[in-house]
Amino acid sequence: MKRLSRKDIEAIANRVIRACMKLPEVANQPVYRIYPEILAESLLGLKIDYQHLSFDGSILGMTSYEEIGIELPGCDDSGEVYFLDGKTVLIESDLRECVEQNGRRNFTIMHETSHQVLKMLFPQDYGAKLHERPIHFCKANTVRRKPIEDWEEW
Repeated sequence: MKRLSRKDIEAIANRVIRACMKLPEVANQPVYRIYPEILAESLLGLKIDYQHLSFDGSILGMTSYEEIGIELPGCDDSGEVYFLDGKTVLIESDLRECVEQNGRRNFTIMHETSHQVLKMLFPQDYGAKLHERPIHFCKANTVRRKPIEDWEEW
């Protein structure tokens, strides 16, 4: 897979943001923030959908750059199959329902959307490994922090 430097990623981000600023929903208006839904749906033609993605809330978002069926937790614990069409960003529905989670929701939408951007820009490189699954999960932060008394070792 192509390796991108921080400068490369920032250049891609700037191109995407400039293109977003030209959209009719945004053009000729003062813009104080980027709206992830507008960028994903209007600029890139992606669909954003909200579903429960895990039983324990550990998966915040997912997307796929290919058509694939995934099993989601169902109400009856049997699971149901959701069809990702390669142009959908799935977001944990709890992030939409809780105002306190707006920042996390926006981050997750942009994170998953970024995977789609990279696939669009580098179709031969992104996800080209045979053993690599064509789906990406954004997991909740599960990093365990060291106790304060152990900080001296860091």
